Amino acid sequence: MNSNDIEREEVLYRYFQKELTSEERTDVEAWRDASQENQDELEKARMMYLDLKGLAFYKSVNLHEVDRSWELFKKDKKIKSIHQASTSSLTWLKYAASIVLLVSTAFAIYYYSNSVEEITLASANEVREVTLSDGSLVALNQQASIEYLEPFQNNERRIKLTGEAYFEVTKRQEQPFVVEIGDTEVRVLGTKFFIHQSSTNELSVQVEEGKVLISHNDIHEIAEEGQQFMLNLENETLIETADETGISSFWKNRRLVFQVTSLEDVVAVVNEAYGSSIQLEGSTEGCSLTVTFENEDFENVLEVISSTLNYELVESQGSYILKGTGCE
Repeated sequence: MNSNDIEREEVLYRYFQKELTSEERTDVEAWRDASQENQDELEKARMMYLDLKGLAFYKSVNLHEVDRSWELFKKDKKIKSIHQASTSSLTWLKYAASIVLLVSTAFAIYYYSNSVEEITLASANEVREVTLSDGSLVALNQQASIEYLEPFQNNERRIKLTGEAYFEVTKRQEQPFVVEIGDTEVRVLGTKFFIHQSSTNELSVQVEEGKVLISHNDIHEIAEEGQQFMLNLENETLIETADETGISSFWKNRRLVFQVTSLEDVVAVVNEAYGSSIQLEGSTEGCSLTVTFENEDFENVLEVISSTLNYELVESQGSYILKGTGCE
């Protein structure tokens, strides 16, 4: 590349940057219209400019990153910096400066794009806990998965979630943590919360600590500590709900709470929590239970229910029957 080539490259770059005077733009356009070859060259320059600009924005490459990457590149390739220049070379260097900027920017983009990794983590048939690079903890329920870029991009920690998960987010004021579930976003700075998906049309957010912002199309709601919201994706509604028994978070903390709960409801919750099949036989009139189960085996739960209410427990081919005549 000779000095004329460099001068033309510099002028074309400034042309697309809209940094030329009206007279200079007229000269470029006259040159363009002089031949098909010139038109093709201008189009190639335009595509290069758009590619570099688009990649720079996509990868959020700033001047500090460009400078640092360029210095590393020079050191690695043993390129010496020019500290002094003769008067005759100043004009050439001015034109070369724009090319150096383009090269260093392209190198930085290449360097960072090759160091970004797309990560997918799945839980299969068991609960899986992972710690992210920022120190945040994610617990994935069975058949759940997350996808994210490492390192995080664009000044936020964005994760795509499928299924149910629990998050303990490390607080970073300058880098919000965003969980994306389809068209729904849950945005936090630092907190502990669950995201439950009971069906394809419903999901809920339950906050243990701190607060989160739930966003879905035109819906925006802040959920605070102790609150739970259910989002109906079919009719686009968000309502506050309550989980008094703890069934929605049982997969993570293995805890069920019953406060004067009818036997029918107790059995329904236990069946859902443990994936069991408990049947009731006889009367259940007046029967209720007040008890907390925490990290209890299924057999111990059955024993507590049957002995507390004086019900007979019968096992039959993997199913269980509670037989009784009611409670006084």
